[in-house]
Amino acid sequence: MTGRTLLQALAGGSLAALLSAAPAAAQNRTYLDVSGALGYSTNPDLSLVGRSSAYGRVSANGYHSWGGERSNTSLSAYVENSYYFRRLSNRQLFSLNAFNTTRVSETTRLYGGLSFSGDFGAQLSSRFFVAPTDPNPTDGTDPVIPPSVVVLVSPDLVALSQRQYRVSGSGGGEFRLSPVDTLVASVGAQHVFYGGNNQALLDSTQYDGALGYQRQLSERLSLGGRLIGTRTDYSLGRGITSYGAQLTVSAQLAELLSLTAAAGLTRTEQDFGNLGGKTSGTDLALDASLCRTLEFERFCLRAARRAQGVAFGVAPTSTSASLDYSRRLGAKDQVQASFAYVTTDAASRLFTTKQSFYSASGSYDRSITDRLSAGVSASVRKLSIAGNDPKTDVGGSLFIRNRFGSVR
Repeated sequence: MTGRTLLQALAGGSLAALLSAAPAAAQNRTYLDVSGALGYSTNPDLSLVGRSSAYGRVSANGYHSWGGERSNTSLSAYVENSYYFRRLSNRQLFSLNAFNTTRVSETTRLYGGLSFSGDFGAQLSSRFFVAPTDPNPTDGTDPVIPPSVVVLVSPDLVALSQRQYRVSGSGGGEFRLSPVDTLVASVGAQHVFYGGNNQALLDSTQYDGALGYQRQLSERLSLGGRLIGTRTDYSLGRGITSYGAQLTVSAQLAELLSLTAAAGLTRTEQDFGNLGGKTSGTDLALDASLCRTLEFERFCLRAARRAQGVAFGVAPTSTSASLDYSRRLGAKDQVQASFAYVTTDAASRLFTTKQSFYSASGSYDRSITDRLSAGVSASVRKLSIAGNDPKTDVGGSLFIRNRFGSVR
């Protein structure tokens, strides 16, 4: 998990592609990485009264995949426990995911996914536990199918400074109407809930969907459009409804370098329920991603801007960007890096001010044997709130990791 998880999709938002060609037979793969680390963090919870502390951490990252000519399925799980010596307490984080893609016929492909995560202070944004990528790289001409579930860490202090849980599911399909025309659709739902005394006001449930059309103009370029819609419900009768349309483009700029982008308008209607009042407005909805996957190097840059519901039940305009990068330097060592940024404009209701969240992290590891490796990691996280910012979290660790099952 990297900054990609932090900014993974705004409702019908950030872009991803499903393959139009039938997938090659997938290799079954199973492994479990168990790691131990010693490190230091200046404000792990990003709280106003945050205390620095050395820590010991134990984590496990498991992955299992299987498939054939028509269907591929993967399961992944990351769990960790950190013990902070200064405050004599433990903190647990986890992320569980399942995904399937199935070629029903020569013209129809379906996909579905489930996820469940538990976070605290957006710490998962600085962890590296990316599952193996699809062995069939996107060719840039495939229809844009947006992940349908919003997975955006809200920079609200009351949300970041306590435990956050997220359960989500999404599904969709690609339907070839002709050799150059494709219809794409997706639906999703998620429930976000929090620990602590404020959970009744912060919990939310969201439903969303997208319907799009794409036409292939050449081997490297496709154009189209899509309709998107989202409904988010909060306590006390509060709700946010957003709907709109976007033009989409998908282009293969170079070998294994793909660009996807969308631009349009969305209408957002906010109902404050028992608190009284309603507001509405129209805003730009912009999304883009630029990704490249090579045998020994991968990177993906994503950006988005649109009205986005946050934990307090308001929908200010949010701007987000993320960069994920990894490179194998040689037969035994590799580097990984990620950056994520989210900012929300001030909202006139519920005293919501402009807020920003930044996260940057990197790691280096070197294999000692085929299964044992060691390395170093570092991260910086910053929450900016007008008038009273929590202390920036700066941390780092030394770790050792052993793999069980399939070797790299």
